[in-house]
Amino acid sequence: MIIQVHMGGEGADHTHVKPGTDMFLGENRGDPIAFSHAMIDAGADLVIGHSPHVIRAMEFYQGRLIAYSIGNFAGYHALGYTGVVGTTEILRVTLRRDGSYVAGTIVPTHMIAPGAPRPDPQRQAIALTASLCRSDFPATGAHIGADGSVTPPS
Repeated sequence: MIIQVHMGGEGADHTHVKPGTDMFLGENRGDPIAFSHAMIDAGADLVIGHSPHVIRAMEFYQGRLIAYSIGNFAGYHALGYTGVVGTTEILRVTLRRDGSYVAGTIVPTHMIAPGAPRPDPQRQAIALTASLCRSDFPATGAHIGADGSVTPPS
């Protein structure tokens, strides 16, 4: 089972995943970590978050991948195109029939006006995701290879 969820605060100042409730403009946006872990505990095989309009870290929990946000993908005249808001990614994941993780790859993209993704020759999403995984989940964060491969921590 794959869960895709709109969760967390939004904008350039919400790149980090932190324990506890995520607030945005006074609105409770839930606890992304607690929610994602509960979904895995309930049988989900993969959790993919979106909402912050920025890339967030990925972690492995109970052997299952959680991508807290893969950034923007499309938004006609509605989204930013520069900095962390313009850096985005496509996440390719292969699971076995039983839902267990086989492999994953980040395909780096970036937003261009008027709001469409394009391949990113600078591959910024890979370095950004790797850095966020190391800082936000030092023990459980996904290992992001220079080629965009996504593997469990060793």
